[in-house]
Parts: sequence; structure tokens; C-alpha cells
Amino acid sequence: LSDYNGNLLMYTEGVTVWNKNHQIMQNGTGLLGNSSSSQSSIIIPIPGSSKQYYIFTIDYEVDDDGLNYSIVDLSYNNGLGRVTEKNISVMPEVSERLAAIRHANKIDYWIITQLRNTNKIYAFLVDQAGVSNTPVITSIGKSLNNPTGYLKVSPDGLRVVSPKWTHNSFEMYNFDNSTGKFSNALEFP
Repeated sequence: LSDYNGNLLMYTEGVTVWNKNHQIMQNGTGLLGNSSSSQSSIIIPIPGSSKQYYIFTIDYEVDDDGLNYSIVDLSYNNGLGRVTEKNISVMPEVSERLAAIRHANKIDYWIITQLRNTNKIYAFLVDQAGVSNTPVITSIGKSLNNPTGYLKVSPDGLRVVSPKWTHNSFEMYNFDNSTGKFSNALEFP
């Protein structure tokens, strides 16, 4: 993650967090992501904060740690930061697919993942109140039989693509970044 000027702030592979000096951040080990996951982690700013960030992590496909988040506060250690909260469970047994999409209000975010062995996509609202405990769930398209793969989001945040390995295809969905709902599944061979 970089600031608006392109200066490095931190990075992670989902298990360890490094600061801008390429040193392990204080309390920055033991996150519940996995370096073998397709999309092991994603970092977003906490809405309303200029120094705090969420790191969302996804576990490896056969493990059950699922989707979790940790909080980094860069106001500690002269701007090098520290992990202040770690591995807060959001949802177990998800696929390895993880994406963040800006809310229509340009302040908040949606964290998107797919449930294993179903056609359900979960959208968790992240706003100034925190991470929602109640996701927006959309049942759409074909069942996700292989948990590996990616979710790719269009630059405007209005479309999401998901590969369907067992079907040798991918699906594209429309995304309503105001409500968190998906619609109009289109399959491409």
C-alpha cells in the first residue's frame, strides 16, 4: 500500500506485514492469510481515518480460518506503524477470492468474497462504524466448485469477473456499489 504520492506505507503476503523500511512491523506476524492463496490479502484505509488501515486476509482453500481482518495504525513507531488488532473473524470457509470495491459514496468500501461450493457472493460493507456483521448475499451464476481463482473488478467498480475452472469459463456480473448486490450474470467460454 502506498500513499497518494506513491510512497510505500506497508505490504503483506497475508501472514506477515512489513513497514515502509522493509522491516517486519511491530506485532506484524501470524496473520491468518496464506501465501498459497490466490488472493491472500488486501489493504484498505479505515473510512474516516488517515492513519489506520484494515488488512483483510483469506486462508488457503482447504483450511477453515476463512476471511479475517487486522488493523494497522501508522501513528505508532514514528510512522512505521504496528498491528493493533489481529485476526478478527468475519466469515469461515470462504474461497480464495477477495476484492475491495469503493462504495458509491467514495468514502466506504465493500469487501467481496465467494462462498465455497455455492453460487453465493458476499459483500461486507466497511464504513466508519467498522466491518458489517451482516453481509449482502447474492446467489448468482454457477456454483463455485473450485475455491482457487480471482475476483477482478473493473476500474469503475461496477463489474466483477470470476473464473469458473471446472466449467472452463468465467462469469461477469454487474455490481451495484450503493447496495452491494450483484446482477446480470454473463458466462463466457
